[in-house]
Amino acid sequence: MQIGVFTAGDLPPSEMVALAVAADEAGLDVFAVGEHHNPPYTSSSPTVLLAHIAAQTSLRLSTATTLITTNDPAKLAAEYATLALLAPDRTDLVLGRGNTAKVFGWFGKEIEYSLPLTIEHYAAFKALWRGTYVWHACTRSPEIADLAAEHDDGLFVFAGQTEHVRRYRDQAAHPRVGVLAGDFEEGLSYEPDRLLVEVSSPSQVEKLGSAVCSALPHRRSSRGSATPAPS
Repeated sequence: MQIGVFTAGDLPPSEMVALAVAADEAGLDVFAVGEHHNPPYTSSSPTVLLAHIAAQTSLRLSTATTLITTNDPAKLAAEYATLALLAPDRTDLVLGRGNTAKVFGWFGKEIEYSLPLTIEHYAAFKALWRGTYVWHACTRSPEIADLAAEHDDGLFVFAGQTEHVRRYRDQAAHPRVGVLAGDFEEGLSYEPDRLLVEVSSPSQVEKLGSAVCSALPHRRSSRGSATPAPS
């Protein structure tokens, strides 16, 4: 199991970098940041932030999530392929639909079409993608669980919103489940392949590191080992 931290992106970029550095010092595996374009978030360019963090840590770097609906699929493939070259064997991404109608409008899209946009844009992205492992964020739609299973990608869910996990596991050839949680113990109870705990300060990261050591005293560092090599 990989264990790490995530932020939705509602902190200044320098503070998000500090979270990642603290996670590295605490012996955690992963740092992930969400993509948002509306206040109070400051994480509209995750690849820039993650590239900066890559130079300062040895963490695996990911997203929570990357908006597959409002981004151009070719641009996504180019940006994350570049990030993967800068931090080889340390990057992956979580693709998600987004849930803010206003933001969809800023990009000339309509939230009512977010599901077909997800499927259409993923097909275009996948046709170009030769990069790292891909996860899909799934909160409400069984179709997203089916999409992840069809392409043997991972599935990411929020703790407490796991109703489509069984559906996904029943279909996927090599199922891998990630959980986003506000509480370490709650997230651990789902026995995910990757567990990311939301934090907002280095002191919270330090507490998480201590909790991990207490709960899993024999845990070996699994940086880079919990997701399969891309085919």
